[in-house]
Amino acid sequence: MSIRSFLFFYLVFLQLSLPIGVAQAQTDDVRRQENVDTMLRLAGEAGLSGSAEWRKINLYHSAWGGVVSRVDDPSYFLATNGKHDPQAELEATIRAAYDEGMAEQSRQPKLCRWVARYQFLSRSMKQLGFDYPSPHCEGFERWKSGISQDRVTLIFASIYLNSPASMYGHAFLRFDSAMPGEFNRLNDATIGFSVNGDIQMGVTFLTRSLFGGYPGTFVFVPYYKKLREYADLENRDLWEYQTDFTHEEIERMLAFVWEQSFTYLDYYFFDDNCALMLLATFEAGRPSLNLIGSAKPWLIPLDSVKLIQQSGLVVKKHYRPSQYSTLVWNDAHVAPGVHAQAVDLATGMRLPTVPPGAGSAEQAQILDLAMGILEYQRNQKTEQEAQPYNRFQLQLSGVRSRIDAPSSYAPAPTPAQSPDEGHDSFRLGVAQGRVDSTDYTQFNVRGGYHDGLDPPVGFSPGSSSRMGDLYLRADGRRLRFERLDLFDVFTPSVRTAWYRPLTLKVNAALRREVQREGALSPTALRLE
Repeated sequence: MSIRSFLFFYLVFLQLSLPIGVAQAQTDDVRRQENVDTMLRLAGEAGLSGSAEWRKINLYHSAWGGVVSRVDDPSYFLATNGKHDPQAELEATIRAAYDEGMAEQSRQPKLCRWVARYQFLSRSMKQLGFDYPSPHCEGFERWKSGISQDRVTLIFASIYLNSPASMYGHAFLRFDSAMPGEFNRLNDATIGFSVNGDIQMGVTFLTRSLFGGYPGTFVFVPYYKKLREYADLENRDLWEYQTDFTHEEIERMLAFVWEQSFTYLDYYFFDDNCALMLLATFEAGRPSLNLIGSAKPWLIPLDSVKLIQQSGLVVKKHYRPSQYSTLVWNDAHVAPGVHAQAVDLATGMRLPTVPPGAGSAEQAQILDLAMGILEYQRNQKTEQEAQPYNRFQLQLSGVRSRIDAPSSYAPAPTPAQSPDEGHDSFRLGVAQGRVDSTDYTQFNVRGGYHDGLDPPVGFSPGSSSRMGDLYLRADGRRLRFERLDLFDVFTPSVRTAWYRPLTLKVNAALRREVQREGALSPTALRLE
């Protein structure tokens, strides 16, 4: 066949096939529109926009007589008024159910940007008799494949008063495999919700986070990195609360986390924080839960632990002591002579010419405690500063290897009570008193968290950390403002031969002061 003949037949083929292709596309469009209309009708009849799952995966909650989503990123909503209208947002989601375009924010198909929504839509439609297939999202499946889905554990890191971002503790989730063994736990993935701001700004950081000055986002890291950060560097004990969520519920949690990872919430220290978002993740996995609805208007990490305990979700509890707690416990259980020689070795960094101590067991105790002190001190240093400690640790380990005695250096034992067994953060108080000849009644409302007179379970001995501590006094028929502690932190520190912390005391308060002897006004407010 000549080239001219080939071109002639090719052009004829194109002319014949083009109308067929256009007709097929038009038929597909009509079919998709019919499917959308069917889903809109079924969703309206079933009231899907008012279902617990739809509201919880989109973080809708009642506020000021209406409904609003906690998500603050405008790009999250497909409907113009979707932040305040669950029905409009559901309808917009259904209308985009066959949109194969790409999402600008996440470089993936739009259906996969909102994977939790479309999985919910697929499940709901199938229950109503319509087959809407759940979208296959390669990026989501690849991300999810790196996360174990056999169990989920809530981790609570105890309070760390030297950082404003952590003075109420921190909570995050660990997704566990069914494989036993400590190594597998260390490599399991963790997911937490954190404020995206500079915590080194101290009180400025705290003030801005009180009023939503920073965005909050999900963070993903392996568990061993969290252990390094909390247990080794910040001296924080960890408590692990294994829950009873099923594999299917955990998959729904991951879909929720994936969807929320491409957006943000304004982070509020007492409201839209890590504790609330972890409870929201649990509710996305099991919509029948009402954890957030059962909480106070303000929520701190320890409150979330108590809520899941009260809801019967916890099946096992495990304590991981910090390096500091383990060192303190071992140091307290050796003879004074062992302590003195271990401190001398660690602080002086001098190798013993002859292994110290009278017997092999005592020699082992001295060297083990010395290496514990060195390890602790090394973790408080920068990489450059830690190099001499690394070298001396290796040398001391060589000496220890020549002593044939088992190590008595062991992790600190589990405390008799866990943090979730401590007192609640909210407090109401009343007291009677007298000034000169006038009797008064004092009322106290504390939003959070702890002071030195409260039971110490779950808190550092002698420490206090209070916010929103209000005092009012009534004498006769008058009720007057007395004092408001906006922010009050006191951390008394005990120094040792190997630990030299600073004592921290910060207070910002409004107080009523009675002006006597020539005062211009009877009362005044003072900001300390």
